[in-house]
Amino acid sequence: MKKILLLLIISLLTGYGAFSQDYIYTRDNNRIAAKDITIDIAEVRYKDFNKPNGPEIAIKSNDISLIAFEDGRLQFFEPVKKIVMRNEFNKNLFTYHLADLIVNSFTISYERINKSGKIGFEIPLSLGYGRYANIDDIVNQFYTGLNVNFYPTGQGKWRFITGPGARIGSAKWDYYYYGDHYGQDYNETTGYFKLLVNNGVIFTPIKALSFSIVGSIGVRYVFKMPPDYNQRVRTTGGVSVNLSYRF
Repeated sequence: MKKILLLLIISLLTGYGAFSQDYIYTRDNNRIAAKDITIDIAEVRYKDFNKPNGPEIAIKSNDISLIAFEDGRLQFFEPVKKIVMRNEFNKNLFTYHLADLIVNSFTISYERINKSGKIGFEIPLSLGYGRYANIDDIVNQFYTGLNVNFYPTGQGKWRFITGPGARIGSAKWDYYYYGDHYGQDYNETTGYFKLLVNNGVIFTPIKALSFSIVGSIGVRYVFKMPPDYNQRVRTTGGVSVNLSYRF
């Protein structure tokens, strides 16, 4: 089994059966062409292959995934399975946003992650139902948009996600302020636009399944307001608990 994993790693990293020079592969999926490599416990020193007369460069051992030598030897700095999981991952995610049921919305999304595993583009689609939004003053009817998700450490079992998002949709007012009290008799529909910053954690126990918790904070703009309501622009936020199928 280990030999199969090694062959898979070589195929993933090079696409060929042999190396033309020494390579250092970092844990953030960068490949460094190197020569004159010296390995110590805390760091690895090398020279840039393209600048053989340049200075010696040092990199922390904890930042290295593996070193592939020209003669075919591989030296690992982390478990083989972690390397395989980070490089061989399903790039498409179909996600069901479980927590949106609390605010009377059915929300799904599709995300495509790029080859490096560090950037994903996600399109949500949400349909609202019921009367009250509970955590906001408008009740969602429909929204879509785009999230740009950054994975600083790439793909793996546990990873952090961050990035901007934009939503555009329609909603009904849940209440409005009238004179000295709040009322619930304003049923006009309004369009709205949101700009958000998303941060969260993703857990992938198996290749085809992920769980995530994502918090969002940002600003909201509404196009049509009730009488005596002066918060066309206001802060907004939320928390999403999600289940994703990866393929």
